[in-house]
Amino acid sequence: MPDPPAFRPPVFELRPFALPEAETVAAWAESPQDVLALSGAGDPLTAGQVAAWTYEADYAFTLRRDGDLVAYGEVVEDVVEQDVEIQHLLVAPDVRATGVGRALLSRLCAFLAEARPYPEVWLRVGRDDAPAAACARAAGFEAVPDMSGPRFLWLKKPLTPPAPGDASP
Repeated sequence: MPDPPAFRPPVFELRPFALPEAETVAAWAESPQDVLALSGAGDPLTAGQVAAWTYEADYAFTLRRDGDLVAYGEVVEDVVEQDVEIQHLLVAPDVRATGVGRALLSRLCAFLAEARPYPEVWLRVGRDDAPAAACARAAGFEAVPDMSGPRFLWLKKPLTPPAPGDASP
């Protein structure tokens, strides 16, 4: 009997967002809760809204797993407050709760630690979005109760530049 195939961990690649991906990303917001968490509105998310987000963000990225588009997220820098936030995280429904969100957050944080001058990064999740909060905590974010309100939970993570020769997570 042949040996079973060896386990091969997925290969993740962070790429700049491309406008033709907007329709796919918008379709991932399947439930009214998804849409409310992302846009604050109840109407279905459209490719046009996703495209508009990218014009307001400093950086917009997609994550590919073994070549397949599986997640989207943005980085917004606030030059007045001198801080940076990750926004509009969205994971394809068929790969949620599989580590894809954590992989996206880890790669966005690695990008920021290497390329931007901020000591920490902020992330806001819906107060009732337990899966998003758990994902953020798994990626090293900690809740900041005095910044959080009834609708949102604010989390932050220190950014540490990678050591010479370290590979991105």
